[in-house]
Amino acid sequence: MQSTAKDRYQSTTVRVPRSVYEQAKTVIHRLQGSSFNEFVVQAIEEKVRRLTEAEIDAAFSAMAEDPDYQRDATAMAQEFEKSDWEALESSHHGEGSKAPRAAGRKRAAGKTISGKRRRHGSHSKAGSR
Repeated sequence: MQSTAKDRYQSTTVRVPRSVYEQAKTVIHRLQGSSFNEFVVQAIEEKVRRLTEAEIDAAFSAMAEDPDYQRDATAMAQEFEKSDWEALESSHHGEGSKAPRAAGRKRAAGKTISGKRRRHGSHSKAGSR
């Protein structure tokens, strides 16, 4: 079903201080904008976008101060630490060859690509915990 202009737009009346109206008309004319209406719609869209972003930013900011969120995020990061490291290690050793498949077989046997035994839970990454 095709929507009509009547379905897509809402007419409204807005009272604007004369000085704001004159400034807007001057900018529109100077920048050769198409209409005052388009200018107002774009200004409203921009304001809504900025307010929405500010709400999202505030939510993330609150998360940074929330001890429960910090505890959960740390626990989740620790759960994925080993698999993330193994994926990174695998991608570095297998660039441009069939090494990832071979590396996977060797890791399955508890060895690194070099053939050395790897202790469970340890990482060869410098500075790891």
